[in-house]
Amino acid sequence: MRYIGKVFGLLLGFATLPEKSRRDFLTKLNEFMMMSPSQKRRAITEWQHAAGDGADEPGKSVDKR
Repeated sequence: MRYIGKVFGLLLGFATLPEKSRRDFLTKLNEFMMMSPSQKRRAITEWQHAAGDGADEPGKSVDKR
């Protein structure tokens, strides 16, 4: 499991959120899980823009699994 470090980091981040933020996160996650592949790609692009991480720049890719 090559992503186990990221998984634990995400779990720790989630565990330290305030209760309302946990509910908001779970709502967003549930919505994402129900999206079509094209909706998921659109959501990922929107989140990247909101986060300002630049993952949509040339030479960088998004894992579209």
